[in-house]
Amino acid sequence: MARMILLGVLLVAVAGIGSTAAPEPDSDLAGVYRCDGMNPDGTPYQGVVEISKVRGTFRVRWTMDDGSIMGVGIYSGGVFAVSYYGGAPAVVVYKVNGERLVGEWTMGGMEGAVYAETLTKTAAVLAPQPQEPRRPRPNRRTNPARGGVEL
Repeated sequence: MARMILLGVLLVAVAGIGSTAAPEPDSDLAGVYRCDGMNPDGTPYQGVVEISKVRGTFRVRWTMDDGSIMGVGIYSGGVFAVSYYGGAPAVVVYKVNGERLVGEWTMGGMEGAVYAETLTKTAAVLAPQPQEPRRPRPNRRTNPARGGVEL
């Protein structure tokens, strides 16, 4: 009897090896979004989120009044999950709902609290990010006593 059950399980497993699940349609997540969320202190926040596809993953940039944060995400089973670092390790998980991503986020040190965030796709295009500030160049003068060499 045990051999029959084992044989049946083996046949089911072998039959499953040849079949492949239908590939998930690639969600068109790339774009610019308006971000609306709730801070831990209960105050709302808004910002702009830019999502760019990088092969099988996504690069995510949140731009808020106090600066920007970068993250990396994957899309699987209708869920978009993004890991980022905003002063502590953090994660946000969105359910894709048409042009909206409805999510929940948490961050290390939050004592298990989860907060809401919704991204709504817009037609806006973000301006290029300013480059890192450059160190000022020293004032250069020539010294005739050194044969015109710059100081």
